[in-house]
This record gives sequence, structure tokens and C-alpha cells, in this order.
Amino acid sequence: MSAAPSAGPLGAVTIWLRKVKAIILREIGSRYTGDALGYLWAYIVPLAWIGVIYVLFIALDRTIPIDTDIGSFICSGVVPYICARYAVNAILRARTAYRHILSFSTVSHNLVACSVFLLELGNSILVFLVLLLLNYAAFGYFEMHDPALALWGFFLAVTSGGAFGYLMMSLSTVWPALSRATPVLLRPFFYISGVFYTANELTPDIRELFSWNPLFHGIEILRNGLFEGYESLLGASTVPLVFIIGCIAVGFVVQRRRFSGEGTEEDASWAI
Repeated sequence: MSAAPSAGPLGAVTIWLRKVKAIILREIGSRYTGDALGYLWAYIVPLAWIGVIYVLFIALDRTIPIDTDIGSFICSGVVPYICARYAVNAILRARTAYRHILSFSTVSHNLVACSVFLLELGNSILVFLVLLLLNYAAFGYFEMHDPALALWGFFLAVTSGGAFGYLMMSLSTVWPALSRATPVLLRPFFYISGVFYTANELTPDIRELFSWNPLFHGIEILRNGLFEGYESLLGASTVPLVFIIGCIAVGFVVQRRRFSGEGTEEDASWAI
């Protein structure tokens, strides 16, 4: 039997990483269990969304507002939006799916939420890159003007979803109905996040009205990185970063207050 990790910060981090790995492996093993398509659903759903919007663009004779192909433009809005929604749903679902192991003092809601989000983030980046490559294979278009900026915008969009999901998961430990109301709260974001239009197309008043939306900023930053010559009038990292930090901070405080006094002092150290 291997020796237990030594005490101290390094040992604590090692134990924490082992727990994260165990939860991720459990999530991978249990997700889509019994489904013949398995993880292919992670690609099928975005492709279905892209296909429907593609048909609508053609049917309505919609002009692409950026100098690119229809597939690349639709992908730049649909995929980060869907992945952000995936992150919200995955974290909310984890509270129920892991209720049995959450009864152990060494496993916290924060640990589970972090593990599930890391898996979702990795899946999202992989899905996005695969869909871009599929667009290149099918139509010969591959947009990636500034890879670092594009991935940063995509990260901000998905992490905004993850942070919101964590906030809702934390608040639902106090008000359980919030977890069921979250999909209703998220529905308008499909229309106000630039999924099928750009910030530069909007009037100044409407653009200002939508400027609080962290997902819209993430999508526009992504487009700045994907499309050469496109400079968004909206994309700013500050808005999604403030939103992410705010959601995590409020969620963390709720978790601490909700579960304070439960378990020993040693157990409480795993609330982070």
C-alpha cells in the first residue's frame, strides 16, 4: 500500500488532486451510461444547433456580418453558448448525482463542482476545436487569427456559465427551487448573447443595454481572436472576470455559512 501524502501544503494539494481525479473518472464513467452513442452526444447537440441555424440563415437570406463563411460564424456563437449552458447544467446536476458521496466529511460541494467544471471545460475546448476542424474538412474554412485570444474568449464564456452554475448550486442548498428555475433564467441569454449576430450590428443604445452580459463579451472576444479584421465594439475581459469572481465569492460564502458547524475543523478545510 502506498504511503499517505506528507502533511503540509504540498500533501494537501496532492490529496485534493487525487479527489478531483476520482470524481472526474467517476463522471466520465457514469455519463451517458447505457447509451450507444455515449460521448458523441457532446458533438451531436452542437452540430444540430449549427445545422438548424445554418438552414435559417440560408432560408432568410441572412448576410454574414463578418468576412467569413456561414459555418465559422455560426460556430463562433453557438458553441460557446451551448458549452456555457452545459457547464451550468453539469454543476447543478452534480449536486444531486453526488449526494451520496457528499455525505462524507472529506467531500464538499465545492470539490465536486470544481471537478465537474474542469471536466466540462476540457470537453468544451475539445468540442470547439473538433467542430472547427470539421468545418474545415467539409467546406475548406478554418478561422484562427489569434489562437490565444480566441481560447481566452472561449474560456471566459464557458467559465461564466460554470461560475453561474456554482452560484445557483450554492443558493439551491438554501432555496432548492432555484435549481429548477435556472433553465428559465438562462433561456433569454440565447437572444441577448450575440449567438447569431455581432455587437457591431447593434445600435449604441442596445449595445449598451447588453453590455452587462458576460457571455456576450466572451463570444465577442472569441470572434476577435478567430476572425482577422474583426474588432468588436463590446468585447472586454473585465465584465466576465468580475462576474466570475462575484459568482464564486457569493457561492463560496453561502457554502461556508450553510455548512458551518458541520464536521470537524479538519473536515472544514476541504470546503475549498
